Amino acid sequence: MIQAVKFGPGVSWHHADIERVDTPDVGASLFARAPLAKGEILVTWGGVIVTSAALAALPEFAQHRTVQVEDDLYLTSGMIDDDADCVNHSCNPTAALSGQITLIAFRDIAPGEEINFDYAMTDAGAHMDMNCLCGQPDCRHRITGNDWQRPELQTRFKGHFSPYIQRKIDRWNAR
Repeated sequence: MIQAVKFGPGVSWHHADIERVDTPDVGASLFARAPLAKGEILVTWGGVIVTSAALAALPEFAQHRTVQVEDDLYLTSGMIDDDADCVNHSCNPTAALSGQITLIAFRDIAPGEEINFDYAMTDAGAHMDMNCLCGQPDCRHRITGNDWQRPELQTRFKGHFSPYIQRKIDRWNAR
């Protein structure tokens, strides 16, 4: 069996005032250790780009530690257990996408708050279909690769979608 390995800081970067915590309910998560201001850079992911076929061939651990960057392309840190990959989904996120591989604070974040983002900002793949565990009052309960089509999310997260999803939104709304 292939095991995840930890090599120094990993292939990604995260803010020094963010720490990884293993939680009993959702596994590894990132939390603020100090106040983080709206707009502050929180995480920048690194790794290698793989197709969906190559991603499907990776062990399950690595398949869940990816960011979709184009229709059939994914950024993955592979088998490296990279702290920056431990950003969970929330329907009421504390972070948002800025560009293709960087997360920023979507609002001011207090110490002890989880760093999370809405996967609708980055993922439009057919494989994205999961139960949501965020527990927020506005929880969608089911997260899919089509959530970017929801008008309320397009409005709420305007300017924070991955460039390839923004192109999809522009084409969708021009119909």
